[in-house]
Amino acid sequence: MLAMPALVGGLLLAPGALALPEKGQPLPEFAAKDLTARPHESEELKGAPTLMVVITDKDAGDRMRGWFAEADRHLEDSVRRQSLITLKLPFFVSEGTARGKAKGQVPRDYWQSTWMDKNGGMAKALGLSSSDTPYVLALDAQGRVVASVHATADSPEARAIWSALRR
Repeated sequence: MLAMPALVGGLLLAPGALALPEKGQPLPEFAAKDLTARPHESEELKGAPTLMVVITDKDAGDRMRGWFAEADRHLEDSVRRQSLITLKLPFFVSEGTARGKAKGQVPRDYWQSTWMDKNGGMAKALGLSSSDTPYVLALDAQGRVVASVHATADSPEARAIWSALRR
């Protein structure tokens, strides 16, 4: 399973420093829309282990794709792959325009598992700052964080994600 979102226009800068949820914490609540404009809430990420890759910078798309390519090598298909793109759209770029650009870069099969938000609620809820390196969370079936890293898929830190999701 390979999700290939790319960040389109703008980004959200969350106040404060990096504050990835710690091991054992539930995922903070947030709402977003997928690339078909269907609304979603973080509560939907319960029910199956999940690899959640979040990008907060327009130049992080290739590094996000790297995580999903490596997931195919390290994880079973039963582990959900979730893409999260955090945007703060300039006033002159509509949400529909941004979504349309993303659709051009994300295979249709992954439009519903690629969530983006217009107002940056995801980054606020997760406490993430702008970075061209993805933020990656491993979630258990109850939506609790079992591992988190701010790293590339080929870094030594990535082993924590693969290990947590193979349990």
